[in-house]
Amino acid sequence: MRALGVKVLSACSVAVCGVAQGNLAAQTERQAEAPVDWEGIWVAERSFGPDLKGPVVLQSSGDGWAARIQGESVPVEQTTQEDGTRRWAFSVLGQGYFIGHQSAAGEAITGHWYQPPGKVQNYPFASPVRIMPAGNDAFSGTIRPFPQTLSLNIPLMPESGDSGDDPTRYRTFLRNPERNIGVFFRVVTATVDGDEIQFKNTDGDVRFTGNSVVPGRQFSLRLRRGGDVFDFTRRSRRGAVGFYPRRSPEAPPALLQPVQTDDGWRTASPAETGLNVELLSDMVSGLATFEPTGLRKPYIHGLLIAHRGKLVVEEYFHGFDRDTPHDSRSAGKSIASALLGVALERGLVSSIDEPVYSFFGGVEAFANPDPRKEQMTLRHLVTMSPGFECDDGNSETRGNEDTMQSQSEQPDWYRYTLDLPMVAEPGAKDAYCTAGINLIGGALKAKTGMSLPRFFHESFAEPLDIDHYYMNLSPKYEGYMGGGIRLRPRDFMKLGQLYLDGGVWNGKRLVSEDWVNASAAPHSSLNTEDDYGFAWWRQEYEVNGKIIDTYFASGNGGQMTFVVPELELVVQFNAGNYSDGRTRGRWRDRLMGEFILPAAVN
Repeated sequence: MRALGVKVLSACSVAVCGVAQGNLAAQTERQAEAPVDWEGIWVAERSFGPDLKGPVVLQSSGDGWAARIQGESVPVEQTTQEDGTRRWAFSVLGQGYFIGHQSAAGEAITGHWYQPPGKVQNYPFASPVRIMPAGNDAFSGTIRPFPQTLSLNIPLMPESGDSGDDPTRYRTFLRNPERNIGVFFRVVTATVDGDEIQFKNTDGDVRFTGNSVVPGRQFSLRLRRGGDVFDFTRRSRRGAVGFYPRRSPEAPPALLQPVQTDDGWRTASPAETGLNVELLSDMVSGLATFEPTGLRKPYIHGLLIAHRGKLVVEEYFHGFDRDTPHDSRSAGKSIASALLGVALERGLVSSIDEPVYSFFGGVEAFANPDPRKEQMTLRHLVTMSPGFECDDGNSETRGNEDTMQSQSEQPDWYRYTLDLPMVAEPGAKDAYCTAGINLIGGALKAKTGMSLPRFFHESFAEPLDIDHYYMNLSPKYEGYMGGGIRLRPRDFMKLGQLYLDGGVWNGKRLVSEDWVNASAAPHSSLNTEDDYGFAWWRQEYEVNGKIIDTYFASGNGGQMTFVVPELELVVQFNAGNYSDGRTRGRWRDRLMGEFILPAAVN
């Protein structure tokens, strides 16, 4: 066959072969000049550790105890505490440390793994670890640190449907489900120029530039000068799980009853508890088939509904699921309030009218002495009225949360806050002050003699059947009560059910009914008149001519836990509309006012 090929080729006339070769060259030139098609969804994903994780074994040796993890062996320190419990501790250089407690010899060791700040979330975390007896003189457990991952989604869409459009110019935006850093870059167009892709904002300014590695198939970029490189590849809908609500564009056929697990929730179908299934199905179908065409669109990660004590709706979107702890942002402030209620119920704090500075050694130990500081109580902290120069809505105030967290002169955030000057009598001025709520954690630590992760775990997490979470910490490795703890949606929702049931979860009382009622009552006016209780927001909805009272925990991005006593409802939202209060306010009120509440109103 090769000979035949050669013979035919040699028989080709010069004229014919010349024309054919010329046509081939022209075709190749046209293909080279034709613009590459970049339309589609481009995704980059990176993991920044931590490296240390997995099984850990504590084992006795002739010289004491050692912890073995990933082939390394480090010494374990044991001490007996005043309350008779045994404290266990070990550290792995550069990776973190463990502190746990054991009530009696031979029993499980319960504690936390403390990991240092990472590249994605630049503050420490504490995650629970339970180390169980594993034979003679040995214990075994698993370290599950917070994963430092970042995913970026960039759609490249034709500027319009006109055939005369510039084929190298696209509409675009940047989304990242974990934090949505695209809100700060605000790119709206992408222009391909040779092997570069320039991303520009509405003013035409280039915010960052990508370099094509394989035209139309891969490009790389740095979001900031000197930052990490992200490699983007084009994905199908099934591969862009963080961008689209679901892999399939089809509406789900029906609402499925949530799975029954061992986490304390009883489950049922919405029909079993008397909810309007058609309304709820329409809502979930709309969320599942939503096409994300812009930055300021609803990005709901999870929607859960409990009715009459049973979990009846559990739906996840954009790649999130039941077992992934979600950032709570300021919704975590309601947990700080609940912990204060727990301390009151257990007699660890006598009253919320105890003076704040009495927990920290007195007013004289801090800067900016002021007689008004003597009058400040825990009540003022939990109602956002301490009188500090502190307002998260005003970046000029020294107590502003971003100001406190970005400064490095004072890593002790309790002292930073207590040093603030006063601008009003406690109780006389309402202003959203995260630093003040965080002081509740310091007061609880002082009263209980426990670290906040330990107090949280023993008094809140364990009674509520919660065993997987990440508590964010201050630079001094103190639990941060201003918000941000990461809990699985089913677990955070238990806070709402606890309050709906008057302070009881599955027969276990954590807070008093009086505390629940006081928490939901009006105490402050932050955005509108009487819209804030004890770190819970209050809102009314009109449904079928009827006014329905609700109160809810709320955090940036759309992290909300609604309690609706009149309808025996608890609703959990998790979402990614960070730094976009207008968008999340719109979808919150539409979903609650047009679907969820009407589904429960007879």
